[in-house]
Amino acid sequence: MGIRLAESVGKGVFMSGNVIYFTLAVGLSPAQVGLGISAASLAGFTASLLLGMVSDRIGARRLLTILFVAEAVGFTLYPLVHSLPVFFALIVVMGFLEFGTGPSMAALIGTLVPPENRVRMRAVMRTVFNIGFSIGSGIAAVAVLGRDVLDAIPLSTAVLIAVAALLVRFLPADRARPTAVRAKKFSAVRDLRFVSVVGLSSVLATHVNIVLVALPLWVLTRTSAPHWTVPLMLVLNTAFVITFQVRASRGADTLSGASRMARRSGVWLAAACGIAAVTTWTSNTVVTMAVLITALLVFSVTEVMQSASAWGMAYGLAPERAPAEYLGTFDLHVISQNVVGPALLSGIVIAFGAWGWGLIAAVVLVAAALIVPAAQRARRPDSPVEDAAPAVPVAGS
Repeated sequence: MGIRLAESVGKGVFMSGNVIYFTLAVGLSPAQVGLGISAASLAGFTASLLLGMVSDRIGARRLLTILFVAEAVGFTLYPLVHSLPVFFALIVVMGFLEFGTGPSMAALIGTLVPPENRVRMRAVMRTVFNIGFSIGSGIAAVAVLGRDVLDAIPLSTAVLIAVAALLVRFLPADRARPTAVRAKKFSAVRDLRFVSVVGLSSVLATHVNIVLVALPLWVLTRTSAPHWTVPLMLVLNTAFVITFQVRASRGADTLSGASRMARRSGVWLAAACGIAAVTTWTSNTVVTMAVLITALLVFSVTEVMQSASAWGMAYGLAPERAPAEYLGTFDLHVISQNVVGPALLSGIVIAFGAWGWGLIAAVVLVAAALIVPAAQRARRPDSPVEDAAPAVPVAGS
Protein backbone atom coordinates (compact mmCIF):
# COMPACT_ATOMS: atom_id res chain seq x y z
CA MET A 1 0.00 0.00 0.00
CA GLY A 2 2.89 2.33 0.76
CA ILE A 3 4.19 1.84 -2.79
CA ARG A 4 0.85 2.76 -4.32
CA LEU A 5 0.39 5.75 -2.02
CA ALA A 6 3.83 7.21 -2.79
CA GLU A 7 3.30 6.68 -6.52
CA SER A 8 -0.22 8.13 -6.51
CA VAL A 9 0.68 11.26 -4.55
CA GLY A 10 3.58 11.85 -6.92
CA LYS A 11 1.46 11.30 -10.02
CA GLY A 12 -1.30 13.47 -8.54
CA VAL A 13 1.14 16.35 -8.07
CA PHE A 14 2.40 16.16 -11.63
CA MET A 15 -0.77 15.31 -13.56
CA SER A 16 -2.78 18.02 -11.81
CA GLY A 17 -0.16 20.68 -12.47
CA ASN A 18 1.57 19.54 -15.65
CA VAL A 19 -0.42 21.71 -18.08
CA ILE A 20 0.22 24.81 -15.98
CA TYR A 21 3.87 23.84 -15.50
CA PHE A 22 4.55 23.31 -19.20
CA THR A 23 2.77 26.49 -20.24
CA LEU A 24 4.15 28.84 -17.57
CA ALA A 25 7.56 27.38 -16.71
CA VAL A 26 8.52 25.90 -20.10
CA GLY A 27 6.65 28.35 -22.33
CA LEU A 28 4.73 25.87 -24.48
CA SER A 29 1.28 26.49 -25.94
CA PRO A 30 -1.72 24.50 -24.67
CA ALA A 31 -1.98 22.81 -28.08
CA GLN A 32 1.66 21.68 -27.90
CA VAL A 33 1.16 20.33 -24.39
CA GLY A 34 -1.96 18.45 -25.45
CA LEU A 35 -0.16 16.94 -28.43
CA GLY A 36 2.69 15.83 -26.17
CA ILE A 37 0.31 14.18 -23.71
CA SER A 38 -1.40 12.34 -26.58
CA ALA A 39 1.98 11.17 -27.87
CA ALA A 40 2.80 9.85 -24.41
CA SER A 41 -0.44 7.87 -24.41
CA LEU A 42 0.45 6.37 -27.78
CA ALA A 43 3.75 5.22 -26.29
CA GLY A 44 1.68 3.28 -23.77
CA PHE A 45 0.58 0.84 -26.47
CA THR A 46 4.16 -0.26 -27.07
CA ALA A 47 5.06 -0.21 -23.38
CA SER A 48 2.21 -2.49 -22.31
CA LEU A 49 3.17 -5.11 -24.87
CA LEU A 50 6.96 -4.99 -24.75
CA LEU A 51 7.49 -4.43 -21.03
CA GLY A 52 4.95 -7.14 -20.19
CA MET A 53 7.18 -9.61 -22.02
CA VAL A 54 10.28 -8.21 -20.30
CA SER A 55 8.58 -8.60 -16.93
CA ASP A 56 7.88 -12.27 -17.65
CA ARG A 57 11.56 -12.84 -18.32
CA ILE A 58 13.42 -10.84 -15.68
CA GLY A 59 10.78 -10.71 -12.94
CA ALA A 60 8.06 -8.20 -12.08
CA ARG A 61 9.72 -6.85 -8.94
CA ARG A 62 13.02 -6.19 -10.67
CA LEU A 63 11.45 -4.48 -13.67
CA LEU A 64 9.10 -2.40 -11.51
CA THR A 65 12.08 -1.12 -9.53
CA ILE A 66 13.93 -0.23 -12.72
CA LEU A 67 10.93 1.60 -14.15
CA PHE A 68 10.30 3.61 -10.98
CA VAL A 69 13.95 4.64 -10.79
CA ALA A 70 13.94 5.65 -14.47
CA GLU A 71 10.73 7.65 -13.92
CA ALA A 72 12.25 9.45 -10.95
CA VAL A 73 15.25 10.43 -13.05
CA GLY A 74 12.98 11.57 -15.85
CA PHE A 75 10.96 13.86 -13.58
CA THR A 76 14.16 15.53 -12.38
CA LEU A 77 14.94 16.37 -16.03
CA TYR A 78 11.73 18.32 -16.65
CA PRO A 79 13.14 21.60 -15.23
CA LEU A 80 15.85 21.36 -17.91
CA VAL A 81 13.31 21.32 -20.77
CA HIS A 82 13.32 24.59 -22.69
CA SER A 83 12.43 23.56 -26.24
CA LEU A 84 9.62 21.73 -28.00
CA PRO A 85 11.72 18.83 -29.41
CA VAL A 86 13.22 18.06 -26.00
CA PHE A 87 9.76 18.24 -24.43
CA PHE A 88 8.34 15.74 -26.92
CA ALA A 89 11.28 13.37 -26.52
CA LEU A 90 11.09 13.38 -22.73
CA ILE A 91 7.32 13.13 -22.37
CA VAL A 92 7.15 10.20 -24.81
CA VAL A 93 9.85 8.34 -22.89
CA MET A 94 8.07 9.10 -19.63
CA GLY A 95 4.77 7.88 -21.06
CA PHE A 96 6.47 4.64 -22.10
CA LEU A 97 7.85 4.15 -18.58
CA GLU A 98 4.61 5.05 -16.81
CA PHE A 99 2.38 2.73 -18.83
CA GLY A 100 4.99 0.01 -18.52
CA THR A 101 4.61 -0.13 -14.75
CA GLY A 102 1.03 -1.46 -15.05
CA PRO A 103 1.80 -5.00 -16.27
CA SER A 104 4.62 -5.41 -13.74
CA MET A 105 2.47 -4.23 -10.84
CA ALA A 106 -0.41 -6.49 -11.88
CA ALA A 107 1.88 -9.50 -12.34
CA LEU A 108 3.52 -8.85 -8.98
CA ILE A 109 0.10 -8.91 -7.31
CA GLY A 110 -0.62 -12.16 -9.16
CA THR A 111 2.53 -13.66 -7.66
CA LEU A 112 2.21 -12.44 -4.09
CA VAL A 113 -1.57 -12.56 -3.56
CA PRO A 114 -3.79 -15.70 -3.57
CA PRO A 115 -6.10 -15.97 -6.60
CA GLU A 116 -9.27 -15.33 -4.60
CA ASN A 117 -7.90 -12.05 -3.23
CA ARG A 118 -6.31 -10.50 -6.34
CA VAL A 119 -9.29 -8.49 -7.54
CA ARG A 120 -9.94 -7.20 -4.05
CA MET A 121 -6.28 -6.18 -3.76
CA ARG A 122 -6.50 -4.31 -7.06
CA ALA A 123 -9.62 -2.58 -5.75
CA VAL A 124 -7.86 -1.57 -2.53
CA MET A 125 -4.88 -0.29 -4.50
CA ARG A 126 -7.14 1.74 -6.78
CA THR A 127 -8.81 3.27 -3.74
CA VAL A 128 -5.41 4.13 -2.29
CA PHE A 129 -4.39 5.60 -5.64
CA ASN A 130 -7.44 7.88 -5.72
CA ILE A 131 -6.76 9.06 -2.18
CA GLY A 132 -3.10 9.68 -2.96
CA PHE A 133 -3.93 11.37 -6.24
CA SER A 134 -6.29 13.75 -4.42
CA ILE A 135 -3.55 14.60 -1.94
CA GLY A 136 -1.12 15.19 -4.81
CA SER A 137 -3.64 17.42 -6.55
CA GLY A 138 -3.87 19.56 -3.41
CA ILE A 139 -0.08 19.87 -3.29
CA ALA A 140 -0.03 20.89 -6.95
CA ALA A 141 -2.71 23.52 -6.29
CA VAL A 142 -0.42 25.11 -3.72
CA ALA A 143 2.61 24.90 -6.00
CA VAL A 144 0.96 26.71 -8.90
CA LEU A 145 0.18 29.72 -6.72
CA GLY A 146 3.66 31.05 -7.35
CA ARG A 147 5.76 30.79 -10.51
CA ASP A 148 8.93 30.68 -8.46
CA VAL A 149 8.05 27.26 -7.08
CA LEU A 150 6.73 25.64 -10.25
CA ASP A 151 9.82 23.43 -10.49
CA ALA A 152 8.69 21.85 -7.23
CA ILE A 153 5.95 20.05 -9.22
CA PRO A 154 8.19 17.61 -11.16
CA LEU A 155 10.88 17.50 -8.47
CA SER A 156 8.49 16.51 -5.69
CA THR A 157 7.06 13.86 -7.99
CA ALA A 158 10.58 12.53 -8.60
CA VAL A 159 11.18 12.17 -4.86
CA LEU A 160 7.91 10.30 -4.29
CA ILE A 161 8.48 7.93 -7.21
CA ALA A 162 11.97 7.21 -5.86
CA VAL A 163 10.38 6.32 -2.52
CA ALA A 164 8.06 3.91 -4.35
CA ALA A 165 11.08 2.29 -6.03
CA LEU A 166 12.74 1.84 -2.64
CA LEU A 167 9.63 0.27 -1.13
CA VAL A 168 9.36 -2.24 -4.00
CA ARG A 169 12.69 -3.71 -2.95
CA PHE A 170 11.19 -4.71 0.40
CA LEU A 171 8.62 -6.97 -1.27
CA PRO A 172 9.27 -10.74 -1.51
CA ALA A 173 11.09 -11.91 -4.61
CA ASP A 174 9.09 -13.33 -7.51
CA ARG A 175 8.71 -17.08 -7.79
CA ALA A 176 10.83 -18.50 -10.61
CA ARG A 177 9.19 -19.75 -13.79
CA PRO A 178 11.04 -22.39 -15.85
CA THR A 179 12.44 -21.23 -19.19
CA ALA A 180 10.73 -24.18 -20.90
CA VAL A 181 7.25 -22.74 -20.37
CA ARG A 182 7.99 -19.29 -21.72
CA ALA A 183 5.61 -18.18 -24.42
CA LYS A 184 6.39 -17.11 -27.96
CA LYS A 185 6.88 -13.40 -28.49
CA PHE A 186 3.65 -11.42 -28.83
CA SER A 187 1.61 -14.49 -27.95
CA ALA A 188 -1.13 -12.34 -26.34
CA VAL A 189 -1.88 -10.30 -29.46
CA ARG A 190 -1.85 -13.51 -31.51
CA ASP A 191 -4.54 -14.95 -29.24
CA LEU A 192 -7.53 -13.61 -31.16
CA ARG A 193 -10.10 -14.86 -28.66
CA PHE A 194 -8.29 -13.01 -25.89
CA VAL A 195 -7.98 -9.90 -28.07
CA SER A 196 -11.74 -9.99 -28.68
CA VAL A 197 -12.33 -9.76 -24.93
CA VAL A 198 -9.94 -6.82 -24.74
CA GLY A 199 -11.79 -5.11 -27.59
CA LEU A 200 -15.20 -5.55 -25.98
CA SER A 201 -13.79 -4.32 -22.68
CA SER A 202 -12.56 -1.20 -24.49
CA VAL A 203 -16.16 -0.41 -25.42
CA LEU A 204 -17.37 -1.02 -21.87
CA ALA A 205 -14.59 1.26 -20.57
CA THR A 206 -15.92 4.31 -22.43
CA HIS A 207 -17.08 5.60 -19.06
CA VAL A 208 -13.48 6.78 -18.52
CA ASN A 209 -13.58 9.55 -21.10
CA ILE A 210 -17.28 10.19 -20.78
CA VAL A 211 -16.77 11.26 -17.16
CA LEU A 212 -13.49 13.11 -17.78
CA VAL A 213 -14.15 14.71 -21.18
CA ALA A 214 -17.49 14.15 -22.92
CA LEU A 215 -19.80 14.87 -19.99
CA PRO A 216 -17.94 18.04 -18.89
CA LEU A 217 -18.04 19.36 -22.48
CA TRP A 218 -21.72 18.47 -22.65
CA VAL A 219 -22.37 20.42 -19.46
CA LEU A 220 -20.49 23.47 -20.74
CA THR A 221 -21.89 23.60 -24.27
CA ARG A 222 -25.28 21.87 -24.35
CA THR A 223 -26.91 22.48 -20.94
CA SER A 224 -28.00 25.37 -18.75
CA ALA A 225 -26.01 24.10 -15.74
CA PRO A 226 -23.41 26.50 -14.25
CA HIS A 227 -19.78 25.83 -15.10
CA TRP A 228 -18.91 24.92 -11.52
CA THR A 229 -21.04 21.81 -12.00
CA VAL A 230 -18.06 20.21 -13.78
CA PRO A 231 -15.58 20.21 -10.87
CA LEU A 232 -18.42 19.26 -8.53
CA MET A 233 -19.14 16.16 -10.60
CA LEU A 234 -15.46 15.18 -10.74
CA VAL A 235 -15.19 15.46 -6.96
CA LEU A 236 -18.32 13.35 -6.52
CA ASN A 237 -16.97 10.73 -8.91
CA THR A 238 -13.67 10.49 -7.04
CA ALA A 239 -15.44 10.24 -3.68
CA PHE A 240 -17.76 7.55 -5.03
CA VAL A 241 -14.88 5.42 -6.33
CA ILE A 242 -12.95 5.76 -3.08
CA THR A 243 -16.02 4.72 -1.09
CA PHE A 244 -17.36 1.85 -3.19
CA GLN A 245 -14.57 0.37 -5.32
CA VAL A 246 -13.61 -2.36 -2.84
CA ARG A 247 -17.25 -3.30 -2.20
CA ALA A 248 -17.95 -3.42 -5.94
CA SER A 249 -15.14 -5.94 -6.49
CA ARG A 250 -17.07 -8.72 -4.74
CA GLY A 251 -17.93 -11.51 -7.16
CA ALA A 252 -15.32 -10.54 -9.77
CA ASP A 253 -12.64 -12.95 -8.52
CA THR A 254 -13.62 -15.67 -11.01
CA LEU A 255 -13.75 -15.50 -14.79
CA SER A 256 -17.49 -16.21 -14.96
CA GLY A 257 -18.26 -13.75 -12.17
CA ALA A 258 -16.09 -11.06 -13.73
CA SER A 259 -17.60 -11.43 -17.20
CA ARG A 260 -21.15 -11.26 -15.80
CA MET A 261 -20.19 -8.14 -13.87
CA ALA A 262 -18.83 -6.66 -17.11
CA ARG A 263 -22.18 -7.32 -18.75
CA ARG A 264 -24.03 -5.59 -15.91
CA SER A 265 -21.65 -2.63 -16.10
CA GLY A 266 -22.59 -2.20 -19.76
CA VAL A 267 -26.29 -2.04 -18.89
CA TRP A 268 -25.55 0.61 -16.24
CA LEU A 269 -23.42 2.55 -18.73
CA ALA A 270 -26.18 2.55 -21.33
CA ALA A 271 -28.64 3.73 -18.68
CA ALA A 272 -26.29 6.56 -17.69
CA CYS A 273 -26.05 7.70 -21.31
CA GLY A 274 -29.86 7.74 -21.47
CA ILE A 275 -30.08 9.85 -18.33
CA ALA A 276 -27.49 12.32 -19.66
CA ALA A 277 -29.51 12.65 -22.87
CA VAL A 278 -32.54 13.80 -20.87
CA THR A 279 -30.83 17.16 -20.27
CA THR A 280 -31.43 17.91 -23.96
CA TRP A 281 -35.03 18.64 -23.06
CA THR A 282 -34.57 20.32 -19.65
CA SER A 283 -34.24 24.09 -19.40
CA ASN A 284 -34.62 24.60 -15.68
CA THR A 285 -31.15 24.89 -14.14
CA VAL A 286 -32.00 23.02 -10.94
CA VAL A 287 -33.65 20.16 -12.81
CA THR A 288 -30.74 19.98 -15.25
CA MET A 289 -28.21 19.80 -12.42
CA ALA A 290 -30.24 17.08 -10.68
CA VAL A 291 -30.33 15.00 -13.88
CA LEU A 292 -26.60 15.52 -14.45
CA ILE A 293 -25.69 14.46 -10.91
CA THR A 294 -27.90 11.38 -11.30
CA ALA A 295 -26.16 10.52 -14.56
CA LEU A 296 -22.77 11.05 -12.92
CA LEU A 297 -23.62 8.67 -10.08
CA VAL A 298 -24.78 5.99 -12.53
CA PHE A 299 -21.58 6.47 -14.55
CA SER A 300 -19.67 6.03 -11.28
CA VAL A 301 -21.49 2.75 -10.58
CA THR A 302 -20.43 1.65 -14.05
CA GLU A 303 -16.83 2.64 -13.35
CA VAL A 304 -16.36 0.60 -10.18
CA MET A 305 -18.11 -2.44 -11.68
CA GLN A 306 -16.27 -2.36 -15.00
CA SER A 307 -12.87 -1.85 -13.36
CA ALA A 308 -13.36 -4.85 -11.07
CA SER A 309 -14.64 -7.00 -13.93
CA ALA A 310 -11.63 -6.12 -16.07
CA TRP A 311 -9.19 -7.17 -13.32
CA GLY A 312 -11.04 -10.45 -12.83
CA MET A 313 -11.09 -11.28 -16.53
CA ALA A 314 -7.44 -10.30 -16.99
CA TYR A 315 -6.26 -12.59 -14.18
CA GLY A 316 -8.65 -15.33 -15.24
CA LEU A 317 -7.35 -15.37 -18.81
CA ALA A 318 -3.61 -14.79 -18.20
CA PRO A 319 -1.69 -18.08 -18.67
CA GLU A 320 1.19 -19.23 -16.49
CA ARG A 321 3.70 -18.95 -19.31
CA ALA A 322 3.18 -15.21 -19.98
CA PRO A 323 1.17 -13.54 -17.21
CA ALA A 324 2.58 -10.00 -17.46
CA GLU A 325 2.34 -9.97 -21.25
CA TYR A 326 -1.35 -10.91 -21.14
CA LEU A 327 -2.06 -8.50 -18.29
CA GLY A 328 -0.27 -5.73 -20.18
CA THR A 329 -2.23 -6.49 -23.34
CA PHE A 330 -5.49 -6.34 -21.36
CA ASP A 331 -4.43 -2.86 -20.18
CA LEU A 332 -4.84 -1.73 -23.79
CA HIS A 333 -8.59 -1.55 -23.18
CA VAL A 334 -7.95 1.56 -21.07
CA ILE A 335 -4.96 2.91 -23.02
CA SER A 336 -7.02 2.90 -26.21
CA GLN A 337 -9.56 5.09 -24.43
CA ASN A 338 -6.83 7.61 -23.59
CA VAL A 339 -5.84 7.83 -27.26
CA VAL A 340 -9.12 7.83 -29.21
CA GLY A 341 -11.80 8.22 -26.55
CA PRO A 342 -11.72 11.97 -25.83
CA ALA A 343 -12.11 13.16 -29.42
CA LEU A 344 -14.44 10.35 -30.53
CA LEU A 345 -16.90 10.41 -27.64
CA SER A 346 -17.03 14.18 -27.20
CA GLY A 347 -17.44 14.60 -30.96
CA ILE A 348 -20.38 12.21 -31.06
CA VAL A 349 -22.34 13.71 -28.17
CA ILE A 350 -21.65 17.36 -29.00
CA ALA A 351 -22.44 16.94 -32.69
CA PHE A 352 -25.51 14.70 -32.40
CA GLY A 353 -26.91 15.53 -28.96
CA ALA A 354 -29.37 13.00 -27.58
CA TRP A 355 -28.93 10.84 -30.68
CA GLY A 356 -25.20 10.74 -29.91
CA TRP A 357 -25.85 9.48 -26.40
CA GLY A 358 -28.24 6.92 -27.86
CA LEU A 359 -25.61 5.70 -30.34
CA ILE A 360 -23.06 5.21 -27.57
CA ALA A 361 -25.63 3.36 -25.46
CA ALA A 362 -26.51 1.04 -28.36
CA VAL A 363 -22.87 0.13 -29.04
CA VAL A 364 -22.28 -0.47 -25.33
CA LEU A 365 -25.29 -2.80 -25.07
CA VAL A 366 -23.98 -4.87 -27.99
CA ALA A 367 -20.60 -5.21 -26.26
CA ALA A 368 -22.33 -6.13 -22.99
CA ALA A 369 -24.29 -8.88 -24.73
CA LEU A 370 -21.13 -10.35 -26.26
CA ILE A 371 -18.69 -10.13 -23.34
CA VAL A 372 -19.77 -13.27 -21.42
CA PRO A 373 -19.60 -15.72 -24.36
CA ALA A 374 -16.38 -14.07 -25.56
CA ALA A 375 -14.74 -14.56 -22.14
CA GLN A 376 -15.81 -18.20 -22.04
CA ARG A 377 -14.40 -18.83 -25.52
CA ALA A 378 -11.13 -17.20 -24.50
CA ARG A 379 -10.80 -19.43 -21.43
CA ARG A 380 -7.62 -21.43 -21.72
CA PRO A 381 -7.69 -25.27 -21.83
CA ASP A 382 -5.40 -25.41 -18.80
CA SER A 383 -7.79 -23.35 -16.66
CA PRO A 384 -8.96 -25.21 -13.55
CA VAL A 385 -12.36 -26.91 -13.66
CA GLU A 386 -13.62 -24.82 -10.78
CA ASP A 387 -14.06 -21.24 -11.94
CA ALA A 388 -11.24 -19.69 -9.94
CA ALA A 389 -8.59 -17.37 -11.27
CA PRO A 390 -5.44 -19.38 -12.08
CA ALA A 391 -2.21 -18.80 -10.28
CA VAL A 392 0.04 -16.31 -12.03
CA PRO A 393 3.69 -17.01 -11.25
CA VAL A 394 6.27 -14.64 -12.66
CA ALA A 395 9.88 -15.11 -13.70
CA GLY A 396 12.49 -15.12 -10.98
CA SER A 397 14.28 -11.91 -10.22
